[in-house]
Amino acid sequence: MSETIIAVWLGAGGAVHARASLLAVRSAHPAARLILLATPDGLKTAGDLVDFGWEDGALRGASVFLARARRLSWASPDHIYDLEMSPMTKLLRYCVWPRPQWHERAPPGGAPGAVPPVS
Repeated sequence: MSETIIAVWLGAGGAVHARASLLAVRSAHPAARLILLATPDGLKTAGDLVDFGWEDGALRGASVFLARARRLSWASPDHIYDLEMSPMTKLLRYCVWPRPQWHERAPPGGAPGAVPPVS
């Protein structure tokens, strides 16, 4: 069974940053199922780099935060890449259970088989 990888990007850093980061994640995990949690524009930017896209608007509030945490938990990912690095996504790290390996950046170099740094 292949592993499940989730990348979270809600717009910070711009489209060029997101595309480069997603390419690095895809290179580090070529056989994995890659899911992107992003805004509608973010999903368009990702294009064919991801297998599945979860649309997440710019909504704010406790209920939306809990819905994100629940969605990430139910996916049971092996790795989550926080490409956003916002206070909200940093807090989200502690609300996902069971706890996957959480990375606060894309893997450097993106060499196939390279172990991404755990934050």
